[in-house]
Amino acid sequence: MRPWVAALTLSLTLCGWSGTARSDTGEVDAGFGANDVDFLNLMGNVEAPDGFGDVFNGVPLLPPERLEEMTIGEVLSYQRQVRAMGTISSAVGRYQFIHDTLRRLVDELGLTPDLVFDDEVQTFLARALMSECGFYDPDRDSRLLADCLAGVWASLPLVTGLHRGESAYAEDGVNSALVSPEEVLAVLDARYLW
Repeated sequence: MRPWVAALTLSLTLCGWSGTARSDTGEVDAGFGANDVDFLNLMGNVEAPDGFGDVFNGVPLLPPERLEEMTIGEVLSYQRQVRAMGTISSAVGRYQFIHDTLRRLVDELGLTPDLVFDDEVQTFLARALMSECGFYDPDRDSRLLADCLAGVWASLPLVTGLHRGESAYAEDGVNSALVSPEEVLAVLDARYLW
């Protein structure tokens, strides 16, 4: 485990976060609670079909190098550049972090701008956002959790209310839900079923 991962995991654990770890044999690490891999895959596959190097389809300028090889500081600089060009979204990576969200996470978690924005870092940051919605709380109602997560990732549907099945950002004319409420709820309902 990289030293920064251990330090950040401790930091998030103190804030009530826990994650999921499976060994190569499939055994679950007893220090972790929720199965978050199924949700990460569901959300990541619809948010960014091209994976960890994906950028929002409408950007006027591609990153100067592979996104997963850039530092967080370089990614934020790139996002500021495309925002200045008037792009609709600055979303990057498998979990489509927009500039303001990435900047906030970097500040709140005390990340160094020299940290490489690789798959491990991107997944860690996604888990931090999931934690903010209560993903790792076994008592968190799946419907409330799903609606919170829909507020983070535009491709996820709201699962309650008048706009059930729609993206929380559908009114912007750009975003739409790319999976059904039933798909999201099935994954969330199973997150503590081992």
